[in-house]
Amino acid sequence: MSFIELNNVSFTYSPGTPNEIKAVKNLSLSIEEGDFVALVGHNGSGKSTVAKLINGLLIPQKGKITVDGMDTTDKDSLFDIRKNVGVVFQNPDNQMVATIIEDDVAFGPENLGLEPSEIRSRVDWALKSVDMYEYREGAPFRLSGGQKQRIAIAGVLAIKPRAMILDESTSMLDPIGKKEIMDIVLKLNREEKMTVIMITHFMDEAALADKIFVMDDGELIRSGGKEVLNDPLLESRGLAAPPACSIAKKLRSSGMPIGEVYTPDELVEEICRLL
Repeated sequence: MSFIELNNVSFTYSPGTPNEIKAVKNLSLSIEEGDFVALVGHNGSGKSTVAKLINGLLIPQKGKITVDGMDTTDKDSLFDIRKNVGVVFQNPDNQMVATIIEDDVAFGPENLGLEPSEIRSRVDWALKSVDMYEYREGAPFRLSGGQKQRIAIAGVLAIKPRAMILDESTSMLDPIGKKEIMDIVLKLNREEKMTVIMITHFMDEAALADKIFVMDDGELIRSGGKEVLNDPLLESRGLAAPPACSIAKKLRSSGMPIGEVYTPDELVEEICRLL
């Protein structure tokens, strides 16, 4: 059994009313521990609903979701599921609960009932992991958007989950802030072996993942490795290929024998090889 499994999962908001929205339809997918997965799709495709379903914030009306073998419909398992799967949402301001940064990061461990010494250790480790330790005694409102999102990630890390879901966590950030967050996410996945589920509509972020799931109108329409990003099906759904893919395609059409690339770094390496 995979670490996270969704089997024929469906979820509808306001069922049986004029406002009914079928957000997820017969969705099946699996995620192994240590994976870096991108769940992509345009706004309204159902991907944020999937994040809440995995974490147990929503319960599927059809199908089954398990996290490390625990069923999300089992109320007795929800606490352990949420300890194992942390979620970082789009707006970091909505996740701040304290006026001092280290107190905010300590909120999760305190609610787990941990000893003060363990809480101190986890808060320090989490803040150092996101390069925000020097700000620990400051106020969150003085931080930039990217720094606030790093604190939000630290708050999840302090619980020490085995998986982290980032639900459009970079969509409100400038390019520098986005890069800061993506660097941290890659570090957590590669060095800490944390399972990462990146929910995004930015294809350049998806290009950093090892496995990509594409959603449209609540359904899974494509899955696979990075080659998915060049699938014409995505463009027909309003999901443009990453800039590096588009540039490489134009270079190939002009006669340059450049290979498949998906990220700026890969593009630079390929051009340098040819030169």
